[in-house]
Amino acid sequence: MPQAVDSEKGINVHSRNVGSVLRSLLPRTIGFILLLILFQQIDASYLFETLKRAQLGTILAAVVLLIVLIAVKTIRWRTILDALNLSLSGWEAFLAYFAGVFIGFLTPGRLGEFGRALYLRKEENSPPGMAFSSVLADRLFDLYTLLIVGSAAIFAIGMAQYRLWTILFFMLSLLPLALFLHDGSFNWLQNVAGRTSRVGRKVFDPEGWLIGVRRGLLMMGIKAVAVCTVLTIAAYGIYFTQCFLLAKSLALDVSYDVIMFSVALGSLVTLLPFSISGLGTREATIVTYLSSAGVAAEKALSFSFLVFVTFYVVGGLVGAIAWLVHPIHLDFKRGEVRRD
Repeated sequence: MPQAVDSEKGINVHSRNVGSVLRSLLPRTIGFILLLILFQQIDASYLFETLKRAQLGTILAAVVLLIVLIAVKTIRWRTILDALNLSLSGWEAFLAYFAGVFIGFLTPGRLGEFGRALYLRKEENSPPGMAFSSVLADRLFDLYTLLIVGSAAIFAIGMAQYRLWTILFFMLSLLPLALFLHDGSFNWLQNVAGRTSRVGRKVFDPEGWLIGVRRGLLMMGIKAVAVCTVLTIAAYGIYFTQCFLLAKSLALDVSYDVIMFSVALGSLVTLLPFSISGLGTREATIVTYLSSAGVAAEKALSFSFLVFVTFYVVGGLVGAIAWLVHPIHLDFKRGEVRRD
């Protein structure tokens, strides 16, 4: 009888585990469903013919610029590290950034990029909050740049009915960061959380992780923010130029700004946890935007495919190599970060 009870408990636990896995995977199928819908609505032979005619030399130029892009972003991250009194050598930071790109492509919303904080934990033995804040600050520069360009994209195609909502959404996206950094609002949240629950007291503990994150963000001075802004503009200039080269390799008759707007919107939707590496959601967004500019759906999807191969496949492979060259692992049993 006890064996039967244990067996039943084991089945229930297994069922719950399977259910939780299915619930986590289900939202990610949305991207694949969108991709299937796109393929059903296009001429597949025209799609493959477009890809076969792509200029390999132009594609190779876009791939080579990927190294330059990550180098500029690495310099930006090191600028943030300097502001936070943290440091990594240029080579270690470059490897960590590429490895973070690799992990980010495998995780929803590219959250895996915060794995770069592990390098700081190992090499600098920096507090978790400070290490995390350096990556958060770096990602925020990217996020708000994409939001600005994405908002401009909505205005550019004359979608007047969405302009007010776009402005409101952009303002709302600034609100959480403003409330987090403002002393008055943060102290109020800290007091309320401390009075309501044990979890709240732990989260807002003066020596806790969240306080470390906030302290790190506040250490970003005007000079560091200005330098990082310039580097972000340079990085996205390179990124959009790469995408424009990919478009030209397919002989797409569109301007630089149209490619820039379509890719910015496509990059934003990849941050949503509805697909793996943005597959499907990115393609649907880019195809929809380029179609409004008069580009055939087959050519737009071909372009989106080249974007995926250049930044996700090639970038992911280089990032995987960087991870193998400079691996960092968590020893969960000991609660330590170690390097092999």
